[in-house]
Amino acid sequence: MYYVLLESRDIRENLAAEQYILNQLSFDEPLVLFYIQKPCVIIGRNQNAYAEINMTYAKEKHITITRRQSGGGAVYDDLGNVSFSFVMEAANRSFGDFRTLTQPILTALHRMGAVGAEMNGRNDLYLDGQKFSGNAMYKKGKKMYMHGTLMFDVDLEEMSKVLNVSKIKIESKGTKSVRSHVTNLKPYLSRKYQDISIEDFRDQLLLQLFEASDLEEIRGKRYELTTADYREIAKLVKEIYGNKEWIYGEAPEFTIHRERKFGGGLVEVGLSIEKGRIHQIKIYGDYFSQKDTKEIEALLTGCVYDQPAIKEALAAINFDEYFTNISREEFICLLTDR
Repeated sequence: MYYVLLESRDIRENLAAEQYILNQLSFDEPLVLFYIQKPCVIIGRNQNAYAEINMTYAKEKHITITRRQSGGGAVYDDLGNVSFSFVMEAANRSFGDFRTLTQPILTALHRMGAVGAEMNGRNDLYLDGQKFSGNAMYKKGKKMYMHGTLMFDVDLEEMSKVLNVSKIKIESKGTKSVRSHVTNLKPYLSRKYQDISIEDFRDQLLLQLFEASDLEEIRGKRYELTTADYREIAKLVKEIYGNKEWIYGEAPEFTIHRERKFGGGLVEVGLSIEKGRIHQIKIYGDYFSQKDTKEIEALLTGCVYDQPAIKEALAAINFDEYFTNISREEFICLLTDR
């Protein structure tokens, strides 16, 4: 395994670096990437930014907002969080298998004293029934990454003020607020890790992953991004992660709104119906997908608004590639309110 430690504290640059590494660099072993960023909110690929974020508060507090390539829900990061990413070949990897791919992180945390850390639900890591890590996946061609957050000492009050969490999601977890549902790792770690910096926490995780005693021992496994790499990363920031059109998208007015929580995540659909046909449709949610669900929207635009017609329009596609762990039948019932 190789590793990269990003020095930028801007989430847009860090996500761009992650995408660049996935798209442009090749390694003969998986690579783990670590990054830390100033206060920011990162929404999932399929989410509606205006429904997930308290925009007034974010602007007032200069909290950066961006959208990532992977699905899943919105997360708040600050300088008390470490993000990680495993970049690898997709062959023989099961998309959505978070349990296998997060195990090295869990093993590292167990060794650092957080012995109760475990996978809970479809993609989250928990301690004492509270979430400290959210994870997501993205696949492109023959490669993929699985990335996630590790809340070491995040400002939980700020998190609760800037994130607007769906009432359906809150009720499904049996909690009253974002604040009561999450926790930091710091109190659960061994005493020697209690007063370390966020950079030291990152480095200790790295050493645990490599089963090494110091960074010098694994220096040969580190990849240093070059000046040419950074030029290409800057282009991705401009084109994607700093691009308002990518971050916010369009938010058209719809006459019908459907929302339901499935085993594979929350799905929201906005619909406009004219003369019995779907005139406009927009799909949002924290679901995971291998293919862009805009293709589903295109298939259904102009379709007669009833179950048989919708079923026929979606019959030829591999539905699992668009919604992980959500069936075609469940989706059709959501659209038609059955």
